Amino acid sequence: MDQQRLWIVIFLLILSAGCRKDGDDNPPSVQILLPTSGSTWSVPDTLLVRVQVSDDHVVESVVIDLVDGNGISVAPSVIAYPGSNNAVVERELLVTDERILSGTYTLVARATDGTNDGRGFLDIQLTAAPLRLRAIFLAPPFSTTITTIQRVDSVGSLSDWTTVQDFNGIAVDSYSQHVMLAGSQYAPMQALPTSGLARLWQVDAPANDQPQQFTALRVDPGDGRTYLSTRDGFIRGYTGSGVQQFTAQCVTGYRCEDMVAMDDVLATWQRAIVGGASKIVTYTIAGTVLEERPVEHERIALFHRTGTSLVHFANDSGSGLIEDLNTTSGSTPEVRNFSGELIRSVVRTDANTYVIALGSRLVRFHYPTNTVNEISSGLSAAALAYDAASGALYAAVGTTLFTMDPSSGAVTNTLPTGATIAFILPLLNR
Repeated sequence: MDQQRLWIVIFLLILSAGCRKDGDDNPPSVQILLPTSGSTWSVPDTLLVRVQVSDDHVVESVVIDLVDGNGISVAPSVIAYPGSNNAVVERELLVTDERILSGTYTLVARATDGTNDGRGFLDIQLTAAPLRLRAIFLAPPFSTTITTIQRVDSVGSLSDWTTVQDFNGIAVDSYSQHVMLAGSQYAPMQALPTSGLARLWQVDAPANDQPQQFTALRVDPGDGRTYLSTRDGFIRGYTGSGVQQFTAQCVTGYRCEDMVAMDDVLATWQRAIVGGASKIVTYTIAGTVLEERPVEHERIALFHRTGTSLVHFANDSGSGLIEDLNTTSGSTPEVRNFSGELIRSVVRTDANTYVIALGSRLVRFHYPTNTVNEISSGLSAAALAYDAASGALYAAVGTTLFTMDPSSGAVTNTLPTGATIAFILPLLNR
């Protein structure tokens, strides 16, 4: 009986081996013939990819991908079906995503014979598409009523883009191609697509009994996340496509009004629900509180400077202030005082340079040298923005959008919009 069982086991093993394509243990050989290794291509472009495959069995398919250093595809993959054991296949790979940055990318050709996979690799260089302006979005002050968002296209044509039920926040994510719009009392935070690369997603308001259900909204230039905080005390961070990657809770009795990513720390500006006292609260990437530091003055804008410090633009007793807020020591040394002039808006033009809208003039501030240069007088701008593609400065005065040279202050264009402008948001191609 035992001998019979042994023969059955042997028979099954032989049958199993026969089912694996006559014991096929060899993957197909794969060689990428075109393009040439190390060749340089500019985005957008079409790559002609030629692959030679061979095997002792029929090669069923060849899939071609272009991936970045993390193995993530940056172009739609293509597939070929050789149908023989020795073949050369050609396919066109469309590399059109203008979000692709300059650098080294790898072509990967994966061939399969139905049992084993073989791969070929080849590095190429990609040069990013030129940075360009796609549109400018204009928004009025926050409101608990129906609000219209306007759009200026790349050739300067103005139109009404969308309306929201109520309005308490706006931000633009050029990488994911979204405009983020937060409601006030009823409307959700909506990520509205601006191109075919994007998809609609939203975060509902926690309740609707009072205005300002969304207390802060920001697309951070450092890590690219969309951060928002809500009236119930939650602080959340999302990728541009809507995947939640960060969750934290405001300290007891406070609500978050601004957020800034600082390397691996999130700094938040929080205000007491009763009394109005303010503090800087920092969080780990896991959402755990690191530090709490009391701060003073009226916050106008916060910018990341180092891993432990923020540049704070503020107003106090009728004068504008620039401070260096240290999130670990709690020190707030004053860098600059604009006596008798309130700061209305601030925009950063490079790592060390800011344009500041004071009561009736614009100045350029250089942080390392603590120098201020006036670039325009007699202009009471309520909002500023900077176009990194063209180097243009935008300033809003009432219902008019000014385009300016940030160095000389020369006005190169004016655009009447018919609506009060409180926010200017350029959308770039990445």
